[in-house]
Amino acid sequence: MRGMHDPTRPPIRRHLLLATALALLTALAWWPGLDRFATATVDAALTRALAAFAVARGINGAISVAQSAEVALEPGGVGVSLAPGEVLDPVNDLVEQFSTLMLTASASLGLQKLLVGASAWLPLKIALSIAVLAWIALAWRGRDDALLRGVRRCALFLLVLRLAVPLSALASEGVYRALLADEYARSAAVLDDTLALLDAQGEALRPPPPAPDASLLDRARALVGEAGAALDVRGRLAQLEATATAATRHMINLVAVFVLQTVLLPLGFLWLLLRALRLLVGRVAPD
Repeated sequence: MRGMHDPTRPPIRRHLLLATALALLTALAWWPGLDRFATATVDAALTRALAAFAVARGINGAISVAQSAEVALEPGGVGVSLAPGEVLDPVNDLVEQFSTLMLTASASLGLQKLLVGASAWLPLKIALSIAVLAWIALAWRGRDDALLRGVRRCALFLLVLRLAVPLSALASEGVYRALLADEYARSAAVLDDTLALLDAQGEALRPPPPAPDASLLDRARALVGEAGAALDVRGRLAQLEATATAATRHMINLVAVFVLQTVLLPLGFLWLLLRALRLLVGRVAPD
């Protein structure tokens, strides 16, 4: 009879909801601003990671210079015999591990940038649009068979390929700016100051070279002065070790920031995206 509802056909409201949601997602997939903003956020995170890596390498170099300078502070065998490697090696090892983690974070962000570019591939967006249109057309005709399910899976797969990396990059950067930016700024500033202080303390360990035209008496006085300086090296070395050790907490903070931004947050947002798509399909196109 006219006006009777066909129970085998999904309601019009569900069709409209499905078509609207898929149209918005497809429009987002074609929006050039998505890739532009995602690339900019990844570039900003990559710049921060490379800056942290450069500071870590600088601290490592300053400690290594201090170690070699300490070994040289035994003029003619006069002075104290220290083992600077045993004193500074633990801190230096931690700095090297930190620099390795920052390099790994930089590589991860570089991979994200490549994936953002790959997700904007024109054939991928065209294939996504075709799959979405086919999904809407088949669903609107009331079909619920293997063809519709295959088209639906293909469209969802293409949606994930196109949107997962850019959206997770934007979401991760948003969380960073809201929760982690202040901690990063504080720790990065402390490490910059630490690098400058270590350079100064390491330079203080180096004895001034004698003048090439110095007399024998001047050389003898310089020898005595260097021997006296060597007696104070233990205290200077302790100061240098304390400076480097105090920076380790801030290195750990930066490691936490970059692990969150480059590993945990992207995986978490990818999982949320998959859940959201599954819920959308479950509400508008249940099997």
